[in-house]
Amino acid sequence: MRILIFTAGALICLLGFLSFKKPEDFTLLQGGLTLGGGLIICGLFSIRSKWHGLAGAGILSFLGLTRTVPAFWSMREDGAAARFEAAVAVICLIVFVLALRALLAERTRLAVERLKAGDLRR
Repeated sequence: MRILIFTAGALICLLGFLSFKKPEDFTLLQGGLTLGGGLIICGLFSIRSKWHGLAGAGILSFLGLTRTVPAFWSMREDGAAARFEAAVAVICLIVFVLALRALLAERTRLAVERLKAGDLRR
């Protein structure tokens, strides 16, 4: 999962650089570097504390997803910016779903472990 977080962060940063062709596109570069850099930081954080880094990447990808989903409705109007945001939305969706699945699987594993140990308290 850590490799996915690093790859998604680097890919979003790269998309930000590739979409920066005119001075008017500076917000795309800034957004790509901010979101991609945040995911890379979460990946670095997950080296020391796996679940905290994974949860941070899940939250950050959820925020990126909610920010970029409206691009699907404006794909025909805007062109390059909408394509950039749509690509980022797909990457964020993948990271969010996989992070959520990993966190839920860990929660289930811990619950089963507690039941096997006979610890019935929460």
